[in-house]
Amino acid sequence: MGVMESELKIWLQARVSDGRYQHSVGVLETVTALARFHEVDDAPLRLAALLHDCAREYSNEDLVAHAEEWGIEVRSVDRQSPVLLHGKLAVIIAERELGLSEPAMVSAVRWHTAGHPQMTLSDKLFYLADVLEPTRPEGWVLELRAIAHEDVDRAVLTAIDINVGHLNRTGRTVDPVTYLFRDLLLRADSTG
Repeated sequence: MGVMESELKIWLQARVSDGRYQHSVGVLETVTALARFHEVDDAPLRLAALLHDCAREYSNEDLVAHAEEWGIEVRSVDRQSPVLLHGKLAVIIAERELGLSEPAMVSAVRWHTAGHPQMTLSDKLFYLADVLEPTRPEGWVLELRAIAHEDVDRAVLTAIDINVGHLNRTGRTVDPVTYLFRDLLLRADSTG
């Protein structure tokens, strides 16, 4: 990992709005605490925190155009909701601009938006950190933080349900992969 965290913060600050930057620093703090609590290596997740939203403020047109240009599969759901592509683009930006391709970092960044059935514990902790970081104003965050320390899968399932409910209420598209991931967690929970 050739880029120092302080350099990465400067790089990110030049790319995104102040609010997005503060969110990313909040994810860094939250994922560090979660990873240490669950005894997971936090180094790749700290990098992921500063990379995961580097393409989040691209326009819908730019998200799709870059994905097509860089050989990322653009599904019909991605065309309906191009924001679903920003994590996959961030992975390529990290490699191209910074030479960063550590597998745990890549996986966390790639799956942080919609989740994925093959997510590792590290990926799940990152998914939760993105939801639980301190700039999130929602009242449910406190309860979810407690669950994240007790049962990661239950916390992820709760976060998915909250997110899907929000997307449905606001008329936005839910990635079908999110439902696959949710169903897998529900099956595991019922057999556990």
